[in-house]
Amino acid sequence: MSATTPLAKLRAAVRGPEDPHQQLLALSTIVNTIGMGMFLSAGTIFLIRSAGLSPTAAGIGLTVGSLAGFGAGVVIGDLADRRGSKKVLIGSMLLEAVASVSLLLVHSLWPLLVVAAAAAVGRAGTVSARGAMIGVLAEEGKGARLRTYLRAVTNVGIAVGTIGAAFVLAIDTRAAYVTMILTDTSTFLIAAAILTRLPNFPPTRTPDAEDSAGEKTPRWLALRDRTYLSLTAASSVASLQYFVLVQALPVWIVLRTNAPRWMAAIVLFLGAVIVAATQVPATRFITDPRSAARLLALSGPLFLVAWILMAVAAGPAAWIAVSLLLVGIVVHSLAEVWQAAGTFELSFALAKPEAQGQYQGVMGLGHGLSEAVAPIIVISMCVNWGKPGWIVLAVIVTVAGLVCALIERSWSRSNPPARAAAVAGE
Repeated sequence: MSATTPLAKLRAAVRGPEDPHQQLLALSTIVNTIGMGMFLSAGTIFLIRSAGLSPTAAGIGLTVGSLAGFGAGVVIGDLADRRGSKKVLIGSMLLEAVASVSLLLVHSLWPLLVVAAAAAVGRAGTVSARGAMIGVLAEEGKGARLRTYLRAVTNVGIAVGTIGAAFVLAIDTRAAYVTMILTDTSTFLIAAAILTRLPNFPPTRTPDAEDSAGEKTPRWLALRDRTYLSLTAASSVASLQYFVLVQALPVWIVLRTNAPRWMAAIVLFLGAVIVAATQVPATRFITDPRSAARLLALSGPLFLVAWILMAVAAGPAAWIAVSLLLVGIVVHSLAEVWQAAGTFELSFALAKPEAQGQYQGVMGLGHGLSEAVAPIIVISMCVNWGKPGWIVLAVIVTVAGLVCALIERSWSRSNPPARAAAVAGE
């Protein structure tokens, strides 16, 4: 079969990275996200059913504790830039492992606050330090493909973890929940052990770094970069789409449609499977920041179509509602793939190469703030407001995606050498 056939191109698109260092990072990522998928699906239920906390206490503990992670990613990301990403990433994962196993000792609110805070700091550090490492590895070539592939394996890991959590919830015993927590802990340890096989990457920044004019560069580059801060703000608004799917849609299905209640779980699982299967091939045309921005902008109209389908699922007979929801989740998943890949690529392309960890920390801070306010926004608009709320929120997300594309265009005009280097590097 010719290497130019569509099937051959598809196989090449879904194939993982050939670089052994990138393969180790991908393997560590998928192991890490299996545990993440388990805890995201059943962690709160563990605190209520096994640890003995009330739903209110569990919610307060996780929310307030997670606030400790705000800002930590920027500091830890800067540390990864200055000390090397490998050691900082492993250290962050070990902190997450300690926090995970410590959940077995939690039976009241205050211990949960401490554990949740440690977990939030570890998680923020892991995201930022992994970003710094991706920046180093991507310089060896095929950066967009690596970032897209890591996004795909992340969804695979979360989907696998979700299946494991389903078994735990079905058994619903202390032993099952303890097994889940220990499994989650082990995924951090195994992921960190995999990373020890990587070489010690040199720091990308030094305390005495100087710019082209010979002047000492400021330490907090990302916090001074107005273009990147604007991208962070716009992409954080666009990221509200994630929470529409996991928070608003299940409630909408149960309370506002005639679809069976089990559809609330089916659409989430189907969405995860579609994203995992299509992430790499659907974004294989991302070759530079401009193509990433274009894909990001195109995702908005798809969200609009998907959410209109979901909105009008309220009212018709059950089989019509199910059909609308299934088509809607397919369209939504494709839009999610495009938005995620475009945002992921721009978050690296518009950052200064020597400070990727710090820049990824800033991006994580913005998206963390979005996650904190998302429940109020998406529930209020999509569930309480009803059909008009779905459409208005879709327009907001669409505009935010277009703003991201405009920011990239402005950045390209003011940084032509950087854009040319990005194109050449891919």
